[in-house]
Amino acid sequence: MLYLNGHAVPVTMFPDNTSQVWKLPVNILPPKTNKLIARYADIKWDYSDEGEFLQLAQLKDLLDEHGILVELTLTYLPYGRQDKEIDNFSTFALRTFAKLLNSLNFHNIHINDPHSQIALDLIKNSYAIYPIQEVENVIIQTKSDMICYPDNGASEKYREVYNRKLPRLHGEKIRDQLTGNIISYKLLGDPSNKNVLIVDDICDGGATFKILAKDLLAAGAKSVVLFVTHGIFSKGTRTLFESGIQRVFTKDGEVSERTGSLQF
Repeated sequence: MLYLNGHAVPVTMFPDNTSQVWKLPVNILPPKTNKLIARYADIKWDYSDEGEFLQLAQLKDLLDEHGILVELTLTYLPYGRQDKEIDNFSTFALRTFAKLLNSLNFHNIHINDPHSQIALDLIKNSYAIYPIQEVENVIIQTKSDMICYPDNGASEKYREVYNRKLPRLHGEKIRDQLTGNIISYKLLGDPSNKNVLIVDDICDGGATFKILAKDLLAAGAKSVVLFVTHGIFSKGTRTLFESGIQRVFTKDGEVSERTGSLQF
C-alpha cells in the first residue's frame, strides 16, 4: 500500500491485471506555492507485493510533473536479504531493485532497519531508521536487563543504536558442515539470572531464534523475549513459543501465538 502525505493512494486495477494510479484527491497533493519555494511530498510504501513498485513509479512520475520533490519511506525493504553477488545459481536481486529504485530519483529514501549496509551503499540518498523507541518500550514492559544479538553482524550493526546501558551478548553460529544447518550457538557472554531480549531485523521461519532461545535458557537465562523489526513468520509463531520464547514483538506491537501473517 502506498501513502501520500499520510493518505492512502487510490489504485485502479484493470481486467488485464495492470494498474493505474489516478484520480488523486486534490487535498493530498502539496498546495501550490510561489515558484521560488520548493514543494515537498512524502510517500510511504508499506510493502505488500512487488507489483506495487510500478504504482510507486507512476505516482513519482505524477509528482515530478508537478515539480514536487519527493521523500520515500520504505517500512520494509524488498529483496533486502538477497544481497549476494550473481552466480549461475542465484541473482543479486537487491542490486537489480536498487537500480530500478534509483532511476526514480527520490530526494531522500528512509529505510526501516535494512538488513545490511549493502542496501544503503546501493540505494542513492538512502538512510536507515530504527525502531529505537519501540525497543525501549519492550525493554521496560518485559523488564529485560540484557540484550542478545543473534550473531556478530547484528551486534556490530546495532551496537550504537539500542540501549547501551544494558549488558549485551551475542552468539556465534555452529553449523553442521555437511548440511549447513545451525545446530547450536556459542554464547559470548553470560545470561545467568537475566531477562534476555533478543533483537534482530527479520524473523522468517525462526530457526535461528528457536535454537538461540533454548541455548540462552540452558545457560541460565530467567526469561527470553524476542523483538524483530519485520515479522514474516512463515512458520507461524507457535514454534517460537514452544522453544521457550515467552513473548514476541515487532515494530507494530506484540504478536500472539496464533499469528501467521506478515508484520512488515
